[in-house]
Amino acid sequence: MKVPAGWYVVLSSTELKKDKPLAAERFGRSLVIWRSRSGSPVIADDLCPHRGVKLSLGTISNDCIVCPFHGFEFDTSGACQHVPETNKSAVNLTVATYKAIEQHGFIWMWYGDGTTAQTEQLDWFSDLENNKLSYSEHSDVWPIHVTRCIENQLDYAHLPYLHRNSIGRGFDVSVKRQFELDDKQIALRFEEGGGFQFRFPNIWRLEIKTGMFYQMLAFVPINEHSTKIYARAYQGFVTMRILKPLLDSIFSYQNSSILNQDKYAVVSHSPNSSIDATSEKLYPSDAGIDWFRKKWVEKIGEKETMHG
Repeated sequence: MKVPAGWYVVLSSTELKKDKPLAAERFGRSLVIWRSRSGSPVIADDLCPHRGVKLSLGTISNDCIVCPFHGFEFDTSGACQHVPETNKSAVNLTVATYKAIEQHGFIWMWYGDGTTAQTEQLDWFSDLENNKLSYSEHSDVWPIHVTRCIENQLDYAHLPYLHRNSIGRGFDVSVKRQFELDDKQIALRFEEGGGFQFRFPNIWRLEIKTGMFYQMLAFVPINEHSTKIYARAYQGFVTMRILKPLLDSIFSYQNSSILNQDKYAVVSHSPNSSIDATSEKLYPSDAGIDWFRKKWVEKIGEKETMHG
């Protein structure tokens, strides 16, 4: 799957349990994800190099994932440490692994040139690091390319139409708005207050009330035709633990309702990927989308150069 190199959110931390491998498709690849003895995430191709069985059907033992078919054991670097038939290691028999880290309640995977990952900083939103904020989270899968999902959150002109009975009520699309555009982000401040910020390659944050209320989305590429969206509501209004479950359910319901309004239109896009939408006629409100498309293509080109 052609996407820019970078650190991608690929999973919520809550989905990855101890001592239990998890199968997940990301970037059109079948992956197996598990936790090492220290709790760190490990991501590898979900394919035993011996006979092609899914490793995710196996178990975790001695910091290795054990193939369910013949018991071959692969460590966190992907090397085979035990072959039951020979009772020896076979370190030249390997499964491909990917750089992974866990931060901010997400599992992140580096997709691209491995050397660059050593110096490329994981990007996050500093205002969400406030210890007074707590968040609720839910997810959904949209049957459309990740670029279409991202662009929906850069498009403010649809607010009074798709969201006319919710967040778009009274929003004036005729007001001229100025995007902040650079290689790492696309941002927009609203005169009415608040604003949003997209950070390449796949996270977005909406400020509703400074220091108190934010929405955050991660757009996870499953394959060319589907995207998993993690949606979080960060709030600092209610700190009483007993009330948090109720508030979480309210915010999750609101997030789900608003995103379903978006989904209704977004999944109807043609072509599937916005990078192929060369015949679309963009307007001034689409300045963020126009920039996104140019930078997305540029960054894919940089990735191909690194590998080429």
